[in-house]
Amino acid sequence: MKNFLNVLSISIAMVIAMGAVVSCEDEALGLGNNVIGGEADGNMKSLDVIAYNDTVDTIRSDRFVLQNGTFGVYKENVFGSTSSKFYAQFRPSSIGDQDFGKETKIDSVNLVVPVFYSTTKDPLSRDTINLSNPGKKSEEKDTILITTKYAVDSLYGNKDLKMTLKVRDISTPLFRDTKYFSKLDGSQSPITTNSAVIGTVTIGSTVENKVVKVKSATASIYSETVGYKVLLDRDYFNEKIIKNAKTGLLGDYATFIRENIKGIEFSVDEDNGFIVNFKPSNISLNMYYSYKNPTDKKDGEKDYKERLNATYGFDFTNQWSAGTANSSNVLVNQIKNDFAGTPFGNAVASPNKIEGDARLYLNGMSGSQVNLKFNQAQLDSIKNDVDKNGMVIIGAKLKFFIDNDVHKFPKPPYIVAWNNYTKDSKVINELYSDVLEFYNAYPTSVHFNPMVKGDTDYYTIDVTKHLKSMIEKGNAFENQSMIITMGNFITSVSDATTINSTNPYQNNRAYNPYRIVLHGNKSEVDAKKLKLLVYYSVK
Repeated sequence: MKNFLNVLSISIAMVIAMGAVVSCEDEALGLGNNVIGGEADGNMKSLDVIAYNDTVDTIRSDRFVLQNGTFGVYKENVFGSTSSKFYAQFRPSSIGDQDFGKETKIDSVNLVVPVFYSTTKDPLSRDTINLSNPGKKSEEKDTILITTKYAVDSLYGNKDLKMTLKVRDISTPLFRDTKYFSKLDGSQSPITTNSAVIGTVTIGSTVENKVVKVKSATASIYSETVGYKVLLDRDYFNEKIIKNAKTGLLGDYATFIRENIKGIEFSVDEDNGFIVNFKPSNISLNMYYSYKNPTDKKDGEKDYKERLNATYGFDFTNQWSAGTANSSNVLVNQIKNDFAGTPFGNAVASPNKIEGDARLYLNGMSGSQVNLKFNQAQLDSIKNDVDKNGMVIIGAKLKFFIDNDVHKFPKPPYIVAWNNYTKDSKVINELYSDVLEFYNAYPTSVHFNPMVKGDTDYYTIDVTKHLKSMIEKGNAFENQSMIITMGNFITSVSDATTINSTNPYQNNRAYNPYRIVLHGNKSEVDAKKLKLLVYYSVK
């Protein structure tokens, strides 16, 4: 699971431009001499917060955020059901009126939906067949077929189940400048499809990859994208592509996606299974066809072929593909959630906004969120200590402990948060200064919300600079709340190490299927109660 959500550049170095390095493990900070000038002792104050379950029922789910796409369905007792359909435009790799030759026949149309899989682990199996001399041991010059089976790392949910992926074509035009949203009840931006299925395949937790090569060669003659392979309807492509060769419908991209093939939908019919997470720009679609040789056979010509083979390819490149910030293919996820009567649904329906909740529920692909408020009286007390008693704040963080004794979901690598407050009678949502000023590269080289892995049983949100700005500089944030959601911020199209500095909604929750239950400030487990931990030193 950690492979497919970690799609951004990872930097090992983490630069934290702070006056002192704060340990994430030691509750009492032992500071050496001259850290802040003279002798200093490390201390920690535990401040109260109020955190409760809240939800926003709409999330943006178009090209603005879709570095990855999803389809499938997953249902369990705590969070209920999440189902997703994926829509994508595609275009001919080479646009323009095409001459497909005479007596054209489509041999096959192959769609490959990419999956994430481990390249560091041994494959489940690998078989080799000698194509040059079937049944015999292959020699160095023989052409061989290598079939490798991999375990899929793109799935969240019931991985032991099978689902049926169905492909349909879209009857609604998709527009680059249109914003597409998903609502909890499924009444989202209307995208309709034609009823006929143009491709179907059974999918599960393994995939096969085929490579054809000369045994001694480094390069391959043929190599597939690793993923789910779907044979699409040849008659459909004969009508849409071959018969439209001279009609102008293949003449330019705009005409192709508005009047010929508007796009395709990926969906499943099952009511339970798993969510597939994949990278849309790696989708492969090729139409293989043959046509009558336009050249007559010459006397004595031994290698003459009555029919010639050719390939007509299609391109799913989108704005998240490297170096294609202006690419126009539209991507849309439409997500439906049904959590009525579940612990998550009940928590969202009846949050304790006065005292806070004992458990906090975060569900990716649902728009769920937690609302957290600081204790202003205790912050004022801290400010008094800073002003009058020589206190120096050196760290501030929130620890969200996982409720893994009861709810054993796969551990998400991240949760994320932003600041919500009122300014000039307007509601402002913005990233914390701790995100913008103390990171090297997302997702892992950042101290604000470091990756959680291994045996770590809590998530950290570090708001040191934000707290210092309020206490030491007097910055005020009216009606301030912290909004916490599943997932992480995503980087810009043009720079894989730079996040969107103006919009906290550009995060990966629209394609993040993880679910997690956390201890809140009203947890009955005292050691795991949610608190704001303030580290300080007194000279």
